[in-house]
Amino acid sequence: MTKFDTSESVAAPLKKRHLNVLPLSRHSYGIGMFELYKKFPNVADLRPDPISLPDYETLRVDNLSSESNAINALIVSHTLEEFLDEEDCGFVETFNGRMGTEAFDFHVGMHGTLQPALIHVDRAQLEIDGGFESERSVTIMEAKNVRHADFNVRQLYFPFRKYSAMVNKPIRLVFSQYTNLTYYLYEYEFEDRDSYSSIKQVGVHAYTFEDQQISMSDLRRVWESIPADNIIGDNQQTAPVTFIQADRFDRVISLAERLSVAPSKTMTTDEVTVFMGTVKRQASYYTAAGEYLGLFNNPKRGRVGLTPVAEKLLEFTYRKRQLAYAKLILRHEIFHKLFGTVLNTGALPERDEVIGLMLKLNVCNPGSTAKRRAGTVLGWLKWVISLADEEL
Repeated sequence: MTKFDTSESVAAPLKKRHLNVLPLSRHSYGIGMFELYKKFPNVADLRPDPISLPDYETLRVDNLSSESNAINALIVSHTLEEFLDEEDCGFVETFNGRMGTEAFDFHVGMHGTLQPALIHVDRAQLEIDGGFESERSVTIMEAKNVRHADFNVRQLYFPFRKYSAMVNKPIRLVFSQYTNLTYYLYEYEFEDRDSYSSIKQVGVHAYTFEDQQISMSDLRRVWESIPADNIIGDNQQTAPVTFIQADRFDRVISLAERLSVAPSKTMTTDEVTVFMGTVKRQASYYTAAGEYLGLFNNPKRGRVGLTPVAEKLLEFTYRKRQLAYAKLILRHEIFHKLFGTVLNTGALPERDEVIGLMLKLNVCNPGSTAKRRAGTVLGWLKWVISLADEEL
């Protein structure tokens, strides 16, 4: 109940009051207006460098949906050493898992005031996904197989405080997000050892196992390949599935990848919520978005599973897979029309233009719902356009 790894996952009664939770020991917690989260930078324009995985029978690109396997591939491909510029430094994994902190004090920023709070922690539980040592440094890594907008700094700060008191080498802190055959690696540091809020990003890079060369011409061909009689209308009174309200399409992909390795390729609503790191209502938006595209279904009440379309798509190479996702989006009438506008004008439509078309096509009601869902439409359009190597 207190595992709030992202700001989205904070319980609504706490969020409403700007309250957050910090573990103080194995049995006690502090509740206050703490500022605990750090936003990830915008990586929409970040072009991944190609990497390759050695030919192991037990570790393959098509089986990296667990965080531990994603870390293993990151290590054996020497990608982490390249990111840290520590090739040929004897870089090895030496620690991981659950453990406890020692006793220490720190300051953390408070919402609505410049005065930080002083916090005392003693033997609070922490978990380290990957710990590495080289001739030059000790690296602590937090890893996720879904891309979030932010993260709880505690995931790096508590391990940092534990190991900075144990070793003499510099501590390097890495957050890894792996999804859609691509790693997004972020390096952080704390400018003040005793300040939780002094976190600073010092590096970011992306890597992919596949050649991802896609051009606007490729996207145009996908758009043109959709016959008029195959375009799906989303009229809210006749459409079989509710219109989308999940603005991060990459997270729909992450959920599809997790479902592909889940037992029976299904997950309960609670399991989806935990994986997505959100509250249940927001997690349901992403399952509904997958259903909208024909990727997910509900084989049993309270569960979500992959469709045959999704299972086949996830076997594709990176390039073919992205174009298949794009086609699933662009076959819906509103996206097909708006992408045509993008091709003709070379620019994304304005939000008001999107809202006007949504109301004309009767995909939602006027008011705040239209504004929120227009944000989703623009977010998915941006995702499709970002696949291309060149700018509009």
